[in-house]
Amino acid sequence: MKNKITLIVLIAGLGASLLFFGCSSTKAASDEAVAALEQRVSELDKTFNVDARKYVSVYFELSDAYKSRGEDNKAYEAATKGLRLDSLNMDMQCRAAEYEVANANYDLAYPRLAAILEKSDDKKLVALAQSLMDKIPQSYKDAAVNLFVTPMYEKTLLVVFYPGVEDVYKTAITQRIQQEYKLTVITQELDIEESKKNIRDSYSDFLSETLENLILGNSPEALANTLAYLGIAFDDLEDNETKEFFVKNVFLNSGYTEADWEQLKAQYEMQYDANELIVQVLDNCTTESDCLGILGVTGKDIYSGSPNNNFLFGLSSENVSVMSVNRFIKGETDKVLAAKRAIMQAFSSTGYIIGIPRCSTPLCARAYPNSLAEQDMKNDVLCPSCVQSINEVYASLK
Repeated sequence: MKNKITLIVLIAGLGASLLFFGCSSTKAASDEAVAALEQRVSELDKTFNVDARKYVSVYFELSDAYKSRGEDNKAYEAATKGLRLDSLNMDMQCRAAEYEVANANYDLAYPRLAAILEKSDDKKLVALAQSLMDKIPQSYKDAAVNLFVTPMYEKTLLVVFYPGVEDVYKTAITQRIQQEYKLTVITQELDIEESKKNIRDSYSDFLSETLENLILGNSPEALANTLAYLGIAFDDLEDNETKEFFVKNVFLNSGYTEADWEQLKAQYEMQYDANELIVQVLDNCTTESDCLGILGVTGKDIYSGSPNNNFLFGLSSENVSVMSVNRFIKGETDKVLAAKRAIMQAFSSTGYIIGIPRCSTPLCARAYPNSLAEQDMKNDVLCPSCVQSINEVYASLK
Protein backbone atom coordinates (compact mmCIF):
# COMPACT_ATOMS: atom_id res chain seq x y z
CA MET A 1 0.00 0.00 0.00
CA LYS A 2 1.36 3.38 -0.97
CA ASN A 3 2.32 5.77 1.79
CA LYS A 4 0.65 9.12 1.58
CA ILE A 5 2.07 12.25 3.09
CA THR A 6 -0.25 15.16 3.59
CA LEU A 7 1.18 18.48 2.53
CA ILE A 8 0.56 20.98 5.27
CA VAL A 9 0.27 24.64 4.32
CA LEU A 10 0.47 27.11 7.14
CA ILE A 11 -1.03 30.48 6.39
CA ALA A 12 -0.60 33.22 8.95
CA GLY A 13 -2.78 36.30 8.71
CA LEU A 14 -2.77 39.54 10.63
CA GLY A 15 -6.15 41.00 11.50
CA ALA A 16 -6.61 44.72 11.11
CA SER A 17 -8.58 46.90 13.47
CA LEU A 18 -11.90 47.97 12.00
CA LEU A 19 -13.03 50.92 14.09
CA PHE A 20 -14.63 54.07 12.72
CA PHE A 21 -13.72 57.49 14.02
CA GLY A 22 -17.02 57.67 15.83
CA CYS A 23 -16.72 54.19 17.36
CA SER A 24 -13.24 54.00 18.83
CA SER A 25 -12.29 52.68 22.24
CA THR A 26 -12.99 55.00 25.16
CA LYS A 27 -9.75 53.96 26.88
CA ALA A 28 -6.83 56.09 25.76
CA ALA A 29 -3.72 54.25 24.60
CA SER A 30 -0.71 54.67 26.86
CA ASP A 31 2.37 56.65 25.87
CA GLU A 32 4.36 53.42 25.89
CA ALA A 33 1.92 51.65 23.55
CA VAL A 34 1.87 54.56 21.12
CA ALA A 35 5.66 54.86 21.16
CA ALA A 36 6.03 51.15 20.40
CA LEU A 37 3.61 51.36 17.48
CA GLU A 38 5.30 54.51 16.17
CA GLN A 39 8.62 52.71 16.20
CA ARG A 40 7.20 49.77 14.23
CA VAL A 41 5.58 52.11 11.70
CA SER A 42 8.84 54.02 11.31
CA GLU A 43 10.57 50.76 10.41
CA LEU A 44 7.77 49.74 8.02
CA ASP A 45 7.97 53.11 6.25
CA LYS A 46 11.48 52.17 5.15
CA THR A 47 10.57 48.73 3.81
CA PHE A 48 9.44 47.56 0.42
CA ASN A 49 5.67 47.55 -0.33
CA VAL A 50 5.45 43.76 -0.54
CA ASP A 51 7.16 43.30 2.82
CA ALA A 52 5.25 46.10 4.54
CA ARG A 53 1.89 44.72 3.37
CA LYS A 54 2.34 41.72 5.67
CA TYR A 55 2.20 44.05 8.66
CA VAL A 56 -0.27 46.65 7.39
CA SER A 57 -2.41 46.17 10.50
CA VAL A 58 0.27 48.03 12.49
CA TYR A 59 -0.70 51.27 10.71
CA PHE A 60 -4.36 50.70 11.57
CA GLU A 61 -3.51 49.85 15.18
CA LEU A 62 -1.57 53.11 15.45
CA SER A 63 -4.55 54.93 13.95
CA ASP A 64 -6.77 53.41 16.65
CA ALA A 65 -4.29 54.42 19.36
CA TYR A 66 -4.14 58.02 18.17
CA LYS A 67 -7.93 58.20 17.93
CA SER A 68 -8.33 56.93 21.48
CA ARG A 69 -6.23 59.90 22.60
CA GLY A 70 -8.23 62.40 20.53
CA GLU A 71 -5.37 62.92 18.06
CA ASP A 72 -7.52 62.76 14.94
CA ASN A 73 -4.95 64.29 12.59
CA LYS A 74 -2.41 61.63 13.43
CA ALA A 75 -5.08 58.94 13.33
CA TYR A 76 -5.96 59.97 9.80
CA GLU A 77 -2.34 60.04 8.67
CA ALA A 78 -1.70 56.53 10.01
CA ALA A 79 -4.88 55.21 8.41
CA THR A 80 -4.05 56.61 4.97
CA LYS A 81 -0.54 55.18 5.14
CA GLY A 82 -2.06 51.77 5.74
CA LEU A 83 -4.57 52.27 2.92
CA ARG A 84 -1.71 52.81 0.47
CA LEU A 85 -0.83 49.18 1.14
CA ASP A 86 -4.34 47.78 1.60
CA SER A 87 -6.81 50.00 -0.25
CA LEU A 88 -9.56 47.35 -0.07
CA ASN A 89 -9.96 47.75 3.68
CA MET A 90 -13.33 49.46 3.32
CA ASP A 91 -13.73 50.08 7.05
CA MET A 92 -10.56 52.11 7.15
CA GLN A 93 -11.56 53.81 3.90
CA CYS A 94 -14.70 54.98 5.67
CA ARG A 95 -12.63 56.18 8.61
CA ALA A 96 -10.45 58.25 6.29
CA ALA A 97 -13.48 59.60 4.42
CA GLU A 98 -15.19 60.56 7.67
CA TYR A 99 -12.18 62.66 8.66
CA GLU A 100 -11.96 64.19 5.17
CA VAL A 101 -15.63 65.16 5.13
CA ALA A 102 -15.32 66.70 8.59
CA ASN A 103 -12.42 68.80 7.29
CA ALA A 104 -14.11 69.66 3.97
CA ASN A 105 -11.55 67.65 1.96
CA TYR A 106 -14.37 66.50 -0.28
CA ASP A 107 -12.18 65.78 -3.30
CA LEU A 108 -10.39 63.07 -1.29
CA ALA A 109 -13.50 61.69 0.41
CA TYR A 110 -15.66 61.34 -2.68
CA PRO A 111 -13.77 58.52 -4.48
CA ARG A 112 -13.42 56.57 -1.23
CA LEU A 113 -17.14 56.76 -0.50
CA ALA A 114 -18.07 56.00 -4.11
CA ALA A 115 -16.01 52.81 -3.95
CA ILE A 116 -17.63 51.71 -0.69
CA LEU A 117 -21.10 52.28 -2.11
CA GLU A 118 -20.18 50.35 -5.25
CA LYS A 119 -18.41 47.35 -3.73
CA SER A 120 -19.28 46.84 -0.06
CA ASP A 121 -21.92 44.32 1.05
CA ASP A 122 -21.83 45.58 4.65
CA LYS A 123 -25.18 47.35 5.12
CA LYS A 124 -24.01 49.30 8.17
CA LEU A 125 -20.90 50.45 6.35
CA VAL A 126 -22.88 51.40 3.25
CA ALA A 127 -25.35 53.39 5.34
CA LEU A 128 -22.52 55.31 7.01
CA ALA A 129 -20.84 55.92 3.65
CA GLN A 130 -24.11 57.20 2.19
CA SER A 131 -24.63 59.56 5.13
CA LEU A 132 -21.14 60.95 4.56
CA MET A 133 -21.70 61.20 0.81
CA ASP A 134 -24.85 63.22 1.46
CA LYS A 135 -22.73 65.80 3.28
CA ILE A 136 -20.58 66.46 0.21
CA PRO A 137 -21.86 69.44 -1.78
CA GLN A 138 -23.17 68.53 -5.23
CA SER A 139 -20.68 70.91 -6.84
CA TYR A 140 -17.79 68.76 -5.56
CA LYS A 141 -19.43 65.58 -6.79
CA ASP A 142 -19.90 67.10 -10.22
CA ALA A 143 -16.32 68.35 -10.25
CA ALA A 144 -15.00 64.89 -9.36
CA VAL A 145 -16.98 63.25 -12.15
CA ASN A 146 -15.85 65.85 -14.68
CA LEU A 147 -12.21 66.07 -13.55
CA PHE A 148 -9.72 65.38 -16.33
CA VAL A 149 -5.97 65.47 -16.73
CA THR A 150 -4.75 68.72 -18.24
CA PRO A 151 -2.87 67.77 -21.45
CA MET A 152 0.93 67.88 -21.31
CA TYR A 153 1.77 66.49 -24.75
CA GLU A 154 4.92 68.61 -24.93
CA LYS A 155 6.39 66.19 -22.37
CA THR A 156 7.25 62.59 -23.24
CA LEU A 157 7.49 59.20 -21.63
CA LEU A 158 9.81 56.59 -23.12
CA VAL A 159 8.35 53.07 -22.98
CA VAL A 160 10.84 50.35 -23.91
CA PHE A 161 9.97 46.72 -24.55
CA TYR A 162 12.16 43.70 -24.05
CA PRO A 163 11.97 40.95 -26.70
CA GLY A 164 8.99 38.62 -26.35
CA VAL A 165 6.31 41.06 -25.20
CA GLU A 166 3.28 40.55 -27.46
CA ASP A 167 2.12 43.41 -29.68
CA VAL A 168 -1.36 43.44 -28.14
CA TYR A 169 0.11 44.41 -24.76
CA LYS A 170 2.53 46.92 -26.28
CA THR A 171 -0.37 48.68 -27.98
CA ALA A 172 -2.63 48.59 -24.93
CA ILE A 173 0.05 49.97 -22.61
CA THR A 174 1.24 52.80 -24.87
CA GLN A 175 -2.19 53.92 -26.01
CA ARG A 176 -3.79 53.95 -22.58
CA ILE A 177 -0.87 55.76 -20.93
CA GLN A 178 -1.13 58.47 -23.56
CA GLN A 179 -4.91 58.65 -23.19
CA GLU A 180 -4.97 58.71 -19.38
CA TYR A 181 -1.83 60.74 -18.61
CA LYS A 182 -2.18 62.95 -21.70
CA LEU A 183 1.52 63.07 -22.49
CA THR A 184 3.37 61.85 -25.57
CA VAL A 185 4.51 58.24 -25.41
CA ILE A 186 7.61 57.26 -27.36
CA THR A 187 8.40 53.55 -27.76
CA GLN A 188 11.63 51.67 -28.23
CA GLU A 189 12.34 47.99 -28.85
CA LEU A 190 15.31 46.64 -26.94
CA ASP A 191 17.48 44.20 -28.90
CA ILE A 192 18.99 42.62 -25.80
CA GLU A 193 17.78 39.93 -23.43
CA GLU A 194 17.03 40.70 -19.81
CA SER A 195 20.07 40.86 -17.54
CA LYS A 196 20.67 37.55 -15.79
CA LYS A 197 22.59 39.14 -12.95
CA ASN A 198 21.15 37.91 -9.64
CA ILE A 199 18.67 35.68 -11.51
CA ARG A 200 16.71 33.29 -9.27
CA ASP A 201 15.40 29.79 -9.94
CA SER A 202 11.98 29.96 -8.28
CA TYR A 203 11.20 26.33 -9.13
CA SER A 204 14.26 25.14 -7.27
CA ASP A 205 13.28 27.34 -4.32
CA PHE A 206 9.78 25.84 -4.40
CA LEU A 207 11.16 22.29 -4.28
CA SER A 208 13.47 23.11 -1.37
CA GLU A 209 10.74 24.87 0.61
CA THR A 210 8.23 22.06 0.01
CA LEU A 211 10.77 19.43 1.02
CA GLU A 212 11.55 21.32 4.22
CA ASN A 213 7.83 21.52 5.06
CA LEU A 214 7.43 17.78 4.44
CA ILE A 215 10.35 16.94 6.71
CA LEU A 216 9.09 19.23 9.49
CA GLY A 217 5.45 18.22 9.11
CA ASN A 218 5.84 14.45 9.24
CA SER A 219 7.28 11.92 11.63
CA PRO A 220 10.74 10.43 10.92
CA GLU A 221 9.08 7.03 10.53
CA ALA A 222 6.58 8.24 7.91
CA LEU A 223 9.37 9.99 6.04
CA ALA A 224 11.62 6.90 6.14
CA ASN A 225 8.80 4.66 4.87
CA THR A 226 8.09 6.99 1.95
CA LEU A 227 11.78 7.24 1.03
CA ALA A 228 12.07 3.45 1.17
CA TYR A 229 9.01 3.01 -1.02
CA LEU A 230 10.45 5.39 -3.61
CA GLY A 231 13.86 3.70 -3.41
CA ILE A 232 15.89 6.75 -2.41
CA ALA A 233 18.05 7.63 0.56
CA PHE A 234 17.68 10.76 2.65
CA ASP A 235 21.07 12.07 1.51
CA ASP A 236 19.93 11.77 -2.12
CA LEU A 237 17.50 14.63 -1.49
CA GLU A 238 20.38 17.08 -1.79
CA ASP A 239 20.25 16.48 -5.54
CA ASN A 240 17.71 18.71 -7.30
CA GLU A 241 16.52 15.98 -9.66
CA THR A 242 15.90 13.57 -6.78
CA LYS A 243 14.24 16.33 -4.80
CA GLU A 244 11.81 16.89 -7.68
CA PHE A 245 11.16 13.13 -7.96
CA PHE A 246 10.33 12.92 -4.26
CA VAL A 247 8.10 16.02 -4.12
CA LYS A 248 6.28 15.04 -7.30
CA ASN A 249 5.50 11.54 -6.01
CA VAL A 250 4.23 12.89 -2.71
CA PHE A 251 2.03 15.28 -4.70
CA LEU A 252 0.65 12.52 -6.94
CA ASN A 253 0.10 10.13 -4.02
CA SER A 254 -1.95 12.84 -2.31
CA GLY A 255 -4.71 12.50 -4.91
CA TYR A 256 -3.52 14.89 -7.59
CA THR A 257 -2.95 14.11 -11.26
CA GLU A 258 -0.05 14.56 -13.68
CA ALA A 259 -1.95 17.49 -15.20
CA ASP A 260 -2.22 19.08 -11.75
CA TRP A 261 1.53 18.71 -11.29
CA GLU A 262 2.31 20.27 -14.66
CA GLN A 263 -0.02 23.17 -13.87
CA LEU A 264 1.70 23.69 -10.52
CA LYS A 265 5.14 23.46 -12.06
CA ALA A 266 4.25 26.02 -14.72
CA GLN A 267 3.82 28.64 -12.00
CA TYR A 268 7.53 28.53 -11.23
CA GLU A 269 10.24 29.77 -13.54
CA MET A 270 13.42 31.81 -13.61
CA GLN A 271 12.96 35.20 -11.96
CA TYR A 272 14.89 38.32 -12.93
CA ASP A 273 16.08 40.98 -10.51
CA ALA A 274 14.04 44.11 -11.29
CA ASN A 275 16.79 46.33 -9.91
CA GLU A 276 19.21 44.92 -12.46
CA LEU A 277 16.68 45.49 -15.23
CA ILE A 278 16.33 49.14 -14.19
CA VAL A 279 20.11 49.53 -14.48
CA GLN A 280 20.05 47.76 -17.84
CA VAL A 281 17.28 50.02 -19.17
CA LEU A 282 19.21 53.11 -18.12
CA ASP A 283 22.38 51.82 -19.78
CA ASN A 284 20.63 51.11 -23.08
CA CYS A 285 18.31 54.11 -23.48
CA THR A 286 18.85 57.77 -24.17
CA THR A 287 16.28 60.47 -23.60
CA GLU A 288 15.74 64.09 -24.55
CA SER A 289 15.23 66.96 -22.10
CA ASP A 290 11.46 66.82 -22.51
CA CYS A 291 11.29 63.19 -21.33
CA LEU A 292 9.85 62.67 -17.84
CA GLY A 293 11.19 59.14 -17.49
CA ILE A 294 11.43 55.59 -18.78
CA LEU A 295 9.15 52.58 -18.38
CA GLY A 296 10.65 49.20 -19.21
CA VAL A 297 8.28 46.30 -19.96
CA THR A 298 9.34 42.65 -19.79
CA GLY A 299 7.63 39.32 -20.25
CA LYS A 300 9.87 37.70 -17.65
CA ASP A 301 8.88 37.12 -14.03
CA ILE A 302 10.60 39.63 -11.75
CA TYR A 303 11.40 40.04 -8.06
CA SER A 304 13.06 42.69 -5.90
CA GLY A 305 16.42 40.96 -5.50
CA SER A 306 15.58 40.10 -1.89
CA PRO A 307 15.35 36.38 -1.01
CA ASN A 308 12.20 37.15 1.00
CA ASN A 309 10.34 38.62 -1.99
CA ASN A 310 8.13 36.21 -3.93
CA PHE A 311 7.45 38.26 -7.06
CA LEU A 312 6.66 41.76 -8.31
CA PHE A 313 4.32 43.32 -10.83
CA GLY A 314 6.63 46.32 -11.07
CA LEU A 315 9.47 48.25 -9.42
CA SER A 316 10.43 51.92 -9.62
CA SER A 317 13.54 53.95 -8.89
CA GLU A 318 13.20 57.70 -9.27
CA ASN A 319 12.12 58.34 -12.88
CA VAL A 320 12.67 54.80 -14.15
CA SER A 321 10.30 51.86 -13.71
CA VAL A 322 10.23 48.24 -14.82
CA MET A 323 7.04 46.21 -15.01
CA SER A 324 6.31 42.62 -15.95
CA VAL A 325 3.32 41.22 -17.84
CA ASN A 326 4.37 37.67 -16.94
CA ARG A 327 1.80 36.91 -14.26
CA PHE A 328 -0.94 38.80 -16.08
CA ILE A 329 -0.90 36.43 -19.05
CA LYS A 330 -0.27 33.01 -17.49
CA GLY A 331 -2.58 30.05 -17.93
CA GLU A 332 -5.76 30.44 -19.92
CA THR A 333 -6.18 34.15 -19.22
CA ASP A 334 -7.89 35.89 -22.13
CA LYS A 335 -6.05 38.80 -23.70
CA VAL A 336 -8.69 41.39 -22.73
CA LEU A 337 -8.23 40.67 -19.01
CA ALA A 338 -4.46 40.38 -19.36
CA ALA A 339 -4.32 43.73 -21.17
CA LYS A 340 -6.41 45.37 -18.44
CA ARG A 341 -4.00 44.08 -15.81
CA ALA A 342 -1.01 45.35 -17.77
CA ILE A 343 -2.62 48.76 -18.28
CA MET A 344 -3.27 49.20 -14.55
CA GLN A 345 0.33 48.31 -13.72
CA ALA A 346 1.54 50.70 -16.42
CA PHE A 347 -0.58 53.46 -14.84
CA SER A 348 0.93 52.70 -11.44
CA SER A 349 4.50 52.70 -12.78
CA THR A 350 3.96 55.91 -14.75
CA GLY A 351 2.67 57.61 -11.62
CA TYR A 352 5.90 56.77 -9.81
CA ILE A 353 7.92 58.05 -12.75
CA ILE A 354 6.30 61.49 -12.82
CA GLY A 355 6.30 61.74 -9.02
CA ILE A 356 2.70 61.60 -7.83
CA PRO A 357 1.98 60.08 -4.38
CA ARG A 358 1.00 56.47 -3.87
CA CYS A 359 -2.75 56.09 -4.14
CA SER A 360 -4.92 54.97 -1.22
CA THR A 361 -8.24 55.08 -3.08
CA PRO A 362 -9.94 51.69 -3.52
CA LEU A 363 -10.57 50.52 -7.10
CA CYS A 364 -8.18 53.10 -8.59
CA ALA A 365 -5.87 51.61 -11.21
CA ARG A 366 -2.91 52.81 -9.11
CA ALA A 367 -4.06 51.29 -5.80
CA TYR A 368 -1.49 48.78 -4.56
CA PRO A 369 -2.47 45.15 -5.30
CA ASN A 370 -0.99 42.29 -3.27
CA SER A 371 -2.28 39.62 -5.65
CA LEU A 372 -3.90 39.09 -9.04
CA ALA A 373 -7.27 38.86 -7.30
CA GLU A 374 -6.81 42.37 -5.91
CA GLN A 375 -5.54 43.59 -9.28
CA ASP A 376 -8.69 42.30 -10.97
CA MET A 377 -10.97 44.08 -8.50
CA LYS A 378 -9.71 47.48 -9.63
CA ASN A 379 -10.87 49.69 -12.48
CA ASP A 380 -8.49 50.52 -15.33
CA VAL A 381 -8.91 54.27 -14.85
CA LEU A 382 -7.34 56.81 -12.51
CA CYS A 383 -9.31 58.11 -9.56
CA PRO A 384 -10.01 61.85 -9.11
CA SER A 385 -7.27 62.09 -6.45
CA CYS A 386 -4.64 60.80 -8.88
CA VAL A 387 -5.93 63.05 -11.66
CA GLN A 388 -5.61 66.03 -9.34
CA SER A 389 -2.08 64.97 -8.36
CA ILE A 390 -1.08 64.65 -12.03
CA ASN A 391 -2.43 68.13 -12.76
CA GLU A 392 -0.42 69.55 -9.88
CA VAL A 393 2.77 67.94 -11.20
CA TYR A 394 2.08 69.15 -14.72
CA ALA A 395 1.41 72.68 -13.47
CA SER A 396 4.81 72.69 -11.77
CA LEU A 397 6.48 71.81 -15.08
CA LYS A 398 5.16 74.84 -16.96
